[in-house]
Amino acid sequence: MSSEQYDPTELLRIKSIRELAKLVPRVLRFSWQASPALICLVGAMAFLSALIEPAILFVTKLVVDSVHQSQGLGVNWALIIVPLGVVFALWIGRTLLGGVNGILHELLRHRIDNTTSEKLLRKSATLDVAFFEAPKFYDQLQQAVMQQLSVQQMPGSLYALLQQLVALGAMAGLLSLLHPLAFLILVATVLPQFFFESHMAKLEFQLGSELARNWRHTNYMESLLTEREKAKEIRIFGLGNVFLDRFLKYRREYITAHFRQMLRFMGYNLGLRSLSTIGVGVVSVYAVVQAARGQISLGTLTMVFAAAQEIVEYVRRLISSLSGTYQVSLQASRYFDLLDLDPNSIAGSLELPRSLSPIVFPNSLHSGIALENVSFSYPATDKPVLKDVSFSIPAGSKVAIVGENGAGKTTLVKLLARFYDPVGGTIYLDGRDYRDYELSSLRANVSVVFQDFVKYDISASENIGVGRIEAVEDRSQIVQAARNASAHRMVSKLPHGYDTVLGRTMDEGVDLSGGEWQHISIARAFMSDTPILILDEPTAALDSLRERE
Repeated sequence: MSSEQYDPTELLRIKSIRELAKLVPRVLRFSWQASPALICLVGAMAFLSALIEPAILFVTKLVVDSVHQSQGLGVNWALIIVPLGVVFALWIGRTLLGGVNGILHELLRHRIDNTTSEKLLRKSATLDVAFFEAPKFYDQLQQAVMQQLSVQQMPGSLYALLQQLVALGAMAGLLSLLHPLAFLILVATVLPQFFFESHMAKLEFQLGSELARNWRHTNYMESLLTEREKAKEIRIFGLGNVFLDRFLKYRREYITAHFRQMLRFMGYNLGLRSLSTIGVGVVSVYAVVQAARGQISLGTLTMVFAAAQEIVEYVRRLISSLSGTYQVSLQASRYFDLLDLDPNSIAGSLELPRSLSPIVFPNSLHSGIALENVSFSYPATDKPVLKDVSFSIPAGSKVAIVGENGAGKTTLVKLLARFYDPVGGTIYLDGRDYRDYELSSLRANVSVVFQDFVKYDISASENIGVGRIEAVEDRSQIVQAARNASAHRMVSKLPHGYDTVLGRTMDEGVDLSGGEWQHISIARAFMSDTPILILDEPTAALDSLRERE
């Protein structure tokens, strides 16, 4: 067990700026792993795009000054046509860069999506079963899945930030032709919006975290009303309107919470935008006065008018990029929180290996399995499911464990498959503690047919073959496993035999009865050919004749 326990309250904790800053290198590494070439190209495009708008304003100033100077002195077309051609070229370049940039960003997003999905799925596969029996973990998993998009968006947010900074620096240089303080005045009138938007981003994120459970309830109600397996019972008991009402209730709660937040922000936002408009007005009036006195040219006046408005927009975009990057970082942190979960941090997780060289499962069993005073209770509950249970299963024997519902039979199966460790007592395999064995080696030699076995919507052959994935293409082994489970005759009668797709997810799929599916699951267990085979109520869905077989 990890000394640092799994703490679901982390879901609601807002990360500090320092913690979020540490995410930037990780996201950039993700992006680099996805496509180094795309990262370099997108960066170069962002830099070029940032310089185009200031360049257009400056060349436009040259055109206006040339036209103004030509009045009454004869037109020097070379001084007009050349900068005008440059302006046209910059316009075309801006359009082309925008189109190429969009394509590159989309490609990069898909590449990063592959990387984030792979890492999340790999992490999920390594976590102990105990996590999947903790409701709060599902809230965290839901957020991690939802925030994969934020990880994909972060490189774009960082590049947007870089682009705004470069463009703003170039615009500041243009505005310095009027007065060095002009730029500072404009920035000062827009800066309060940064603090407002940062605060808003934090509150939005916090609201999203608090509503994670709401989303899970909403998605669950939606699944009840749309999934095939639930359709019959929903209709026979007339539950459609009940679950629809609950779905709408959760949606109303979500929408109401967001609407209230938006109303709070709207008034502040309008006031701050008015302040920045005053800043543009002050700079523009000063420029007009300077032009009237002959201190600046007409082209410079035109450029200042445009640059002042552009700078305000750039500062706003920069603020939006900063707050957007902050918000995206907060959201992406939920994804990395899941990746960083210690698999041994939750109550009920498996003990860490007690030796640097765990024992490999023996080639053949000698004494078998023995339980000595085994007790167990599930995490977050004090109710004992098993208490001081002792018995032995000799190697080569077949043992039936019979008991009433809730007696702990399935829990015992979980302990024998080592999904959990006992809270008291010991399980021995050939006289050695279960915990001394290498987990992957132990699991590879234990096969289980669970009560709630999985129905894979893939071919019948693959449904059986996944019991031993390295032999999934070996048809002879698959057929033999099906014969052992009395499933061969049933599979052979399917439209395409072993190549028939099962389930109704695909158009060509063929559904099976509960008993037929159970035969497939038993065949899957026989396919594994492990020395330990555990059948958890394997005949529950079989008819009496098949049960006798």
